[in-house]
Amino acid sequence: MEIGLLLHTRQLIRRKEAAKSFAHLWSDAAQAEELGFDHIWLGDSVTVLDKARGDCLTTMAALAARTNKIRLGIVPMLPALRNPVLLAHALATVDVISNGRIILGVSVGPVRDYIQRQFAACGVAPQEKAGRLSETIEIMRRLWSEPKIDYDGRYFKLNDVGILPHPVQQPGIPIWIAADRNETGFKRVARLGDGWVTLAPTLERFTGAREKIDRYGEQFGRTGKLKATTLYATFNILRNAAKAKEEGWQWMENFFGEPRAKLAHHFTIFGTPEECVRLLKGYVDAGLTTIIARVASDDVRGQARMLLNEIRPALSVQNRPGRGATEEEN
Repeated sequence: MEIGLLLHTRQLIRRKEAAKSFAHLWSDAAQAEELGFDHIWLGDSVTVLDKARGDCLTTMAALAARTNKIRLGIVPMLPALRNPVLLAHALATVDVISNGRIILGVSVGPVRDYIQRQFAACGVAPQEKAGRLSETIEIMRRLWSEPKIDYDGRYFKLNDVGILPHPVQQPGIPIWIAADRNETGFKRVARLGDGWVTLAPTLERFTGAREKIDRYGEQFGRTGKLKATTLYATFNILRNAAKAKEEGWQWMENFFGEPRAKLAHHFTIFGTPEECVRLLKGYVDAGLTTIIARVASDDVRGQARMLLNEIRPALSVQNRPGRGATEEEN
């Protein structure tokens, strides 16, 4: 069982009184590496000012130079906002800087007004974002592993195009694809993904989605190609369950600036270590290999002790050999 930590970056620049300094982020990354997290993760937004953060690629490059062994990811990244050749080149360069520590958790993006406006502002018709994501993944994979490529897609056409450097990781940087409800998304995971990222809040939804992805994977001839099955969730774990829920929701409301009723789309796990293990055990038995954790607490070190020293060992022994490490992507 791998556990990654989502780094909080919005607060660094969005407040008027903020110093516009990333020094706190470098400190958070160093602490995560010291504590023993397997990876750290950044978010991605461009023109959404209430979710403003620094550019994810630039920030990832800086983190690559400031860390030594922890893996670095972006989730949910929106590749369709960007030109695939330029994106492939930038990511390959960061992979070299990091000595092969990059992961991508990509998404089409939800059908919400602020996301639609973001795509329009970046010159991408919102109705094209799913098709552009698939073509972008195909193009990047080939650019990372072939000297030159030709590509004739619906949205992109390339003739005799190549990039250098290629990533350290070969045949390319792992791409985990987010999908939760959409059948087309499950097919995309099965056809193109190295991993699957989900916010499935119930075991029933998780298991049902996994079964669909597995079936599609067989149809695409990609059985066993999914190397990571990842749950993206928000945690507050304390010995006192009531206190964990109270503290967790208070942190969420303060951080997002919204009442609890508007935060229901987040998958929250607030409770004791025993409750957390009971909840996640079924996911592990159904193939879960990885957790991306948002910590809903200012005590990251204390939460890390729970996640890494109590939750991870208890879940790892539950993972059935040969089951969790290979499944289909989004």
